[in-house]
Amino acid sequence: MYKTHLYLLIASIILLTNSCKQQSLELSLAPIFSDHMVLQQQTKVAFWGKSKPNEKVIVRSSWGESSSVISDSDGFWELYLFTPKAGGPFDVQVKNNNNSILLSDVLIGEVWLVSGQSNMDWKLNQCNNCINNQDQEIKNANYNEIRFFNHPQDLSGKIVNSQKWKIVTPENASKKADFHGVESFSAAGYFFARELHKELNVPIGIIGAYWGGTRVEAWTSRKKLTELTSFKLPSINKKEVSMKDHKGIINFYKKINDSVAKLNELEFGFKTFNLTLKSDQKPDLESWKNLDLNDKDYANINFDDSHWQNWEKKYDDVSYASLSSRFENIFNPEDFLLTNGTIWLRTKINVQDINSDFELIYEDGADDSDQTYFNGKLIGNTISWSKERRYIIKKSNLKIGENILAIRLTDLDGPGGFNGKIILKNAKNKFEISIDQFKFIHHAFFINGQFIVHGYNHEELLDTSKFLKKSIHRGVIYGGANEYSILYDRILRNIIPFTLKGALWYQGEANTRNFEDYQTLFSGMIDDWREVWGYNFPFYYAQLAPFPEAGTLGVREAQRKTLLTTTNTGMAVLMDIGEKDDIHPHNKQDVGKRFALLALDKQYGFDYLSSGPVYKSHQTNGNYLTVDFSSKGSGLEFKGDNHDFEIAGEDNEFYDAHAKIINNKLRLYSKNVINPIHVRYGWKNWTVGTLVNKEGLPASSFTTID
Repeated sequence: MYKTHLYLLIASIILLTNSCKQQSLELSLAPIFSDHMVLQQQTKVAFWGKSKPNEKVIVRSSWGESSSVISDSDGFWELYLFTPKAGGPFDVQVKNNNNSILLSDVLIGEVWLVSGQSNMDWKLNQCNNCINNQDQEIKNANYNEIRFFNHPQDLSGKIVNSQKWKIVTPENASKKADFHGVESFSAAGYFFARELHKELNVPIGIIGAYWGGTRVEAWTSRKKLTELTSFKLPSINKKEVSMKDHKGIINFYKKINDSVAKLNELEFGFKTFNLTLKSDQKPDLESWKNLDLNDKDYANINFDDSHWQNWEKKYDDVSYASLSSRFENIFNPEDFLLTNGTIWLRTKINVQDINSDFELIYEDGADDSDQTYFNGKLIGNTISWSKERRYIIKKSNLKIGENILAIRLTDLDGPGGFNGKIILKNAKNKFEISIDQFKFIHHAFFINGQFIVHGYNHEELLDTSKFLKKSIHRGVIYGGANEYSILYDRILRNIIPFTLKGALWYQGEANTRNFEDYQTLFSGMIDDWREVWGYNFPFYYAQLAPFPEAGTLGVREAQRKTLLTTTNTGMAVLMDIGEKDDIHPHNKQDVGKRFALLALDKQYGFDYLSSGPVYKSHQTNGNYLTVDFSSKGSGLEFKGDNHDFEIAGEDNEFYDAHAKIINNKLRLYSKNVINPIHVRYGWKNWTVGTLVNKEGLPASSFTTID
């Protein structure tokens, strides 16, 4: 009898458990719907999820509206619900025949998507002193009517299922940035929301979809990229892109890259190599350790490096002015083909004390990956652009007299090289290994995720670089967050078609290498988003702040031109807040305020000046050139020194010009230009903007030569 009751009890528990699991599978909402969410006011807002196939799903709200739909043959359902004026809190109930989901503390207000890369991702507590007035801003971040939904930075599609909307509180604001970007919220997005909330006095919902270091191509659909690029990419007409679907896409990209590798070998004799990827399509340290670029002999003690080049500084790297150990010190910083890739370095070190272990230190890190060998043995293997290296050299690996240090250093993108001094020490001795003690050879290009070993010596490389930049065949990136369309698939598809008022964008740093294509790609992405959402929502973006990295100016100019060619857009100019030594300006407050000015002026009927001076026209008056602007507000003025104005004649040779403001126009003069016909301003990667209107909004850099 006892056993019978026990079996029945166990059976009941199993049945109940399976029933709960079945119910959870029978009705679900997209992860973006949760308690504390904000819905766009006075419109039809989208709800969607999964249910049993061909089953009726009803959504009811406590403000009195309801809507229903029959799920399709795969169980997907989508419907729209009318929302009232801003207010709340409300409840929303989602039901089918057997299941019910209740969402509580729902507010109605204004909803904006904020997206881009690290400058948009940057949290209030990203790191110590990373935001102006950081401690006070965190303490004051206490707004029940400002809510955030952060989409996790996760390509598996799993973590988003447990993500929720969060209320802006000091506790949430103080959370450090975590690996998947789940905690806290965008500082620029928060400062935008705070300004809107203050002016509109309605709830503000911010949906965060950002990922540091990502290119615009990752955020654009394959359908749109096929229109914009030379690749015909596979199209998947499904609501969800499964991991199986993604494997098919990866195989497609591999075939492209295999074909590109064969072309480069056929035409140039170059060999192409790839890092071994794990199941999550990311390389690990073991992959770097085992990466064979036909270069293993370079680490050997007896390798003959007499034909290698002596390390000698040829160029200044403005970001690391005190150093001579950057890739940009030996190759032209504008030559992206040579400043990215793999360089081997070797030097001889005289050691007299071998009674204890030594420590080899790369102060402030090495950018990005190194495999370090001492007397032919691997002593260190790290991938991190900023992590300080501390490698132990065992005394058993030391020799009295001459020892060989060999380093394979790879820069994957952006500036590269050693970030500080190279130090060798033990308990009794400490000395610096100067970079000019090394010999080096550029061994491989790194292009779109592939290593291309070229076999040139230094002089041959310099002579052929210009030709190769135009002629070398380029594959596509796959694996990781910069794969074509990966963030569109893995992040945006989880948000589309959530009803938005508009979108904010802060990105471009990762596209400095292909800035020539950025206007086409960026405007294409904007069109892509609007097409898939189904309406022409406002799209406001931050122009890149000045920074010494090559290509920054090119992206800034592409962004300025996008403003002229793409409708219903606005650009927050950041010419005055850049920082020479940090690609992440600390002043996120003005970023948010300038975004808010655009929205308040263009969307909410406030008669605010939302832009700095915008180039309008120019005319020649003898030796002078007069420039007029729109968005002058109360008048033009200079903020600090009036530098970075240049004019040119018919030869298009620009010279520095003296600038004066006369009759609310700019008058320029240079003794070197007799008959000026062209003008440009702020035409540098790094500068500090000086032209503003009296409302304090800066002018963008510009040129009158296309």
